[in-house]
Amino acid sequence: MGSVSQVTKQKAEAGLDPSNIPWFVLFFDLVVVAAFSQTAKMYQADPTWFTSAFVAGCILLVYSIWAVTTIESLVVATETWTHRIIGFIQMSAIIVAALSLGHGKGLQDAWGFAALSVALGCAAVFTGLHRNSWNTTTTHTRRRVILLSLAAVIFFIGAWISPDATLGGVEVLLFVFFLGAAATVAGALTLIPQMVESSSAVRGHVVQERFGLILLIVLGDSFLLLLTSVGAERTIPQPLYFVASILLVFAIWTLYFPALASSELASKLGRSFARIGAHFLLVLSSTVAIVACTSLAKSTLAQVLELSDEGSWTALPIASIAASFLWLTLLRDNRMSPAAIVHLVSFVVLFVLAMLAIPASNMQAYWLLLIAVGVLVIEAVLSLVVSPPVRQ
Repeated sequence: MGSVSQVTKQKAEAGLDPSNIPWFVLFFDLVVVAAFSQTAKMYQADPTWFTSAFVAGCILLVYSIWAVTTIESLVVATETWTHRIIGFIQMSAIIVAALSLGHGKGLQDAWGFAALSVALGCAAVFTGLHRNSWNTTTTHTRRRVILLSLAAVIFFIGAWISPDATLGGVEVLLFVFFLGAAATVAGALTLIPQMVESSSAVRGHVVQERFGLILLIVLGDSFLLLLTSVGAERTIPQPLYFVASILLVFAIWTLYFPALASSELASKLGRSFARIGAHFLLVLSSTVAIVACTSLAKSTLAQVLELSDEGSWTALPIASIAASFLWLTLLRDNRMSPAAIVHLVSFVVLFVLAMLAIPASNMQAYWLLLIAVGVLVIEAVLSLVVSPPVRQ
């Protein structure tokens, strides 16, 4: 029986099996999820629309690096110390970058840009080392190396730009960040045409297993956030949000794993792009929603009321979770199925709650977010009713 740490040579024609995922890939997942949580704390400190957009860009950047590294690690027949050393350097760089991002003031630290440059350089090296392991044309591999290298250069240049430099009243570092992020995402997207080719060494069920595991780690990390948030307190400042945080995690788990986790990556290019986009939206919104609820669980009512007047908590991340489940269900069923209708109604209700919270006071937003968690829990229950999991 195969072990998760098995690194013996395999025939690429047979495809990879989830039981043969190397330990390095699993370790890398943990580091990436830690970076997700650290980055999402910017939203916790300043829940504004600008912060939301910046957090989305940061997590998309780290997600793209994760996709390149983990999938490139799956196509290689053996795991060597060269891969492990490069991976360790990359993981260290991701953590340094996440610490810089997590300050809540944007990427104003040169260390953050330098670390992203190193992480992307490692991803480019990974891709170059595995250029002959895909059993497909090397055109996409060459493009990926070029784009990742370009992104590394962009972030390296950003490390030398003054944080006070502006262009049209906007920080130059923001332009540099999003330019580098765009190059990184473009490089990661070159993976999809290779994965859908019939001769690829990476099979759809393996990619789907990676998607499920990264989400599972995000959900598991929420309990660590809860423990670190309220563990030092004699009492739980906000018991309602403590319970809501737990219910939120189980609702996401119930909605994804019984019904959607078994759906494989499509063999058509467009649907594969769509599925990865939906999965990223789910990871992004789950991370931010969990951080928001666990943050409120440790806040006193006075602290909640003292949130910045520029922004307050809304149900937008939870509405995005419902939208991602609707998207994934439509891709699976190819029609407006009963499960899709449940997700659609839930999304509409949650979106309305998010819009109501914009002009609302902090206290009103507090209750609207709690209601939103309840709506997602109801959505999870109804989805089980209309589409019960099939026993294997």
